[in-house]
Amino acid sequence: MKRHTRNAWMALASAGAVTAVVVLVSAGHEHGLGAAPSAGAHSCPTAAFPGETVTVAPTPSPSSADRTISALPRTVEPGWSGAWSTAVQDIDGPDLTGRTLRQVVRPTLGGSRFQLRLANTFGTEPVRLSKVTAGLALDNGPSVQGGSVRPVTFGGARDVEIPPGGRVISDPVELSRPLRRSLAIDVVPRGPTAAGTGHSRPVATSYLAEGDHAGATAGDVFTHSVSSWYWLEGIDVPDPAGTGTISMFGDSITEGASSTPDANRRWPDLLAARMHQHAGTATLGVLNEGIGGNRVVSENQGCASPSASGLRRFGHDVLDRPDVRVVVIALGINDIASGTPATTVIDGLTQLADRAHEHGLRVVGATLTPFTCATGCLTPEKEQQRTLVNGWVRTAPEFDAVVDFDAAVRDPADPQRLLPANDSGDHLHPSDAGMAALAAAFDLDAWVGK
Repeated sequence: MKRHTRNAWMALASAGAVTAVVVLVSAGHEHGLGAAPSAGAHSCPTAAFPGETVTVAPTPSPSSADRTISALPRTVEPGWSGAWSTAVQDIDGPDLTGRTLRQVVRPTLGGSRFQLRLANTFGTEPVRLSKVTAGLALDNGPSVQGGSVRPVTFGGARDVEIPPGGRVISDPVELSRPLRRSLAIDVVPRGPTAAGTGHSRPVATSYLAEGDHAGATAGDVFTHSVSSWYWLEGIDVPDPAGTGTISMFGDSITEGASSTPDANRRWPDLLAARMHQHAGTATLGVLNEGIGGNRVVSENQGCASPSASGLRRFGHDVLDRPDVRVVVIALGINDIASGTPATTVIDGLTQLADRAHEHGLRVVGATLTPFTCATGCLTPEKEQQRTLVNGWVRTAPEFDAVVDFDAAVRDPADPQRLLPANDSGDHLHPSDAGMAALAAAFDLDAWVGK
């Protein structure tokens, strides 16, 4: 692979040059962007992924060229492709003993059959479920369409045990599901249970009922709500044409932070809607692997949304998903905001692109969006580093295509800021209009490779 363009950008970054190019980013973050735990403060590092050979995230350094993290072996079912997915985190969940958990998610492909992937990735004890059901959700709320509820089985059994560090894949579920129709997935734990594997901030509501109400069509029995997903890792559909799926690997901007809750207005959802209208991409699924606060080269140890570095989780969250053909890498904002130099971010992004190519994936690089933040997190030095990263992304031979998120949402009159209409109000995360602008920035013919 060519390195001369990368080396030129590394030299610019090392020299602190800022006039060579004017550019800007994509990625997601949380409020308090880039803040590291203070001395003596409680931190929440992410446990090792199953089979991971490196359990401690690399610390930022001037160069990461000698850093190697092994990829996990692929463990997906042949003939199936991802229609929905989330990046699971090592998080604390509510006590689910004696309760029913209903999670509402919208797959990016319709059809008549699907299977569920449930994960206990970071659990230290088995998770035992006595019952799992699936039905068509009404208005993304807790109610379910009558006659649509189906029992979910595992090897023919209603109950299932998910071992520590493991996942289970359900038997195929027969249910006609129109495009852009949400599913309500109910799980009923057996015995004392506290959730420990899930996704912290999905911009979606999950619901709790006291007792066993799996498959109940009336939503009023679900008297409590939580703002996280637990155990549900993915939904797969048959892929007889072998077209595969596309992974969106990013931070809170990819996750959908600050978009309207329960409205599926994250940019990956909106991009999926665009793809369904495009002849060359209509059969491709879209997987959202964004995590708030995520970084390329170091862990986010904030307890609200802890995550392993992009380098650590790439194998689990991208390479180990069903039939991924393209990955969009939209990471780097949180690294820059936390003081990581552009040289290290570029090294990390290079490693991610190289690993994707080694597994036969096409790689799309995303520039970083402006992030002044309501708390004033941007400094001239950090803007310089962001500019250097974006300049490299726009010209790097490591990427098969580039999507310019920066250009899509910035204010032409003040390129270091989001256009007011694209700003959710925190000067960091895009609004619903900003999410739509990111989705519209993709050239579907070019980046999918029609």
